[in-house]
Amino acid sequence: MHPVLRNFREIKNIKPLSIVSIGHGATHWVNGIFLVLLPFIVQDLSLNYTTAGTMVSIFFIAAVAITIISGPIIDITKKYITAQFLCLLSGFIALVIMSQSTSVYTLAIAAIFIGICVSGWHTPSIPYLSQLYEKNRGLALSIHTVGASLGDGIAPPIAGLIMLYITWQQTSMILSIPVIIMAIYITRCLPSIDYDEKSSKLHVKRTNYWEGLKALLSSKNMLKLCLLAGLWSMTQNGVTVFLPLYLVFVMDASPALVGFALFSIQAGAIFGGPVVGTWSDQIGRRPIVINALLISAILLFLLPLFDNVYLFILIVSLAGCSLYSIRPVIHSWTMDLSDKNASGSAVSMLFTAQAALTGTVPIIGGLIADNYGLKSVFILLTITSLLALILSLLMPKK
Repeated sequence: MHPVLRNFREIKNIKPLSIVSIGHGATHWVNGIFLVLLPFIVQDLSLNYTTAGTMVSIFFIAAVAITIISGPIIDITKKYITAQFLCLLSGFIALVIMSQSTSVYTLAIAAIFIGICVSGWHTPSIPYLSQLYEKNRGLALSIHTVGASLGDGIAPPIAGLIMLYITWQQTSMILSIPVIIMAIYITRCLPSIDYDEKSSKLHVKRTNYWEGLKALLSSKNMLKLCLLAGLWSMTQNGVTVFLPLYLVFVMDASPALVGFALFSIQAGAIFGGPVVGTWSDQIGRRPIVINALLISAILLFLLPLFDNVYLFILIVSLAGCSLYSIRPVIHSWTMDLSDKNASGSAVSMLFTAQAALTGTVPIIGGLIADNYGLKSVFILLTITSLLALILSLLMPKK
């Protein structure tokens, strides 16, 4: 029997994993809509690439803030379900505000709420699943990231197709409805009682939490992993931010084609994520990450050589798949290196590093695009992928 199927059968209660994964998909649904609408918002509001990049950087500034704040709060209060509900509510508010945007200021407010929605989700959800499915952590977190990939993948083509008939403002409003429905579903249907019984046994004094946090901050491997994850995230998010802009402004692509391109980036991760996650449980996280980063660096280096829109989408899709498929591996690696008493803070550290470094890419990439052309941005992303690869080689083999 295939290891994925064997490990999957060992999971006795799939319901919490399913609900949290769908909720994760809803947060990335919001992000996917924002990315596919962004080029057309830029057109309507007459923005330049630097301003467009600044809007995305505001998203990451909010992401840094929410991850710093939420880690200790989640570890001490254990309010996992409430935190997940608030993240989805923020996503709903973001899309409603975006549908009413007439200036960069309202768009910036929407970007803040998107940052809270997307990045705030991980701090409660990853420790929740990591402790609930401790023996199958890699597989569980892989399925969790499949939800994210589905949200990132499905939202853009749906938004693109809808925009063939109505405005981007109306599209944003209509697509906010599934998010609030999922938020309500989380509070009503996520089975918290069984987990609360288990968490009461795991609950420790606050002094033990701070001891765990101190050990976390003093771990050189954890700090290296956070930097590695930040560089990986810079590459991954740089592709998703500048791909729609490149397709619209350089290749004159339609909204539907932009949506399809963003979906194709996620396709490999949707199916490959569980396989890669389970494989990393068996052979270790390091070799998986090294090979994925090497593949992505090579493909991103070759990308500017392709002028045909379909070949370009094919190559960038392969690069995106290699990048997104290791998302659960990096999350599992973080849990491996952290104490369960400070698992929320470990996730907070990881995503703070990711958001802080990734927040520089939209502005730097926007400046490069305004001065040297959008194609030059992919050279920057090749460099960030290579730097992440170097750090992965410096991580211990076990």
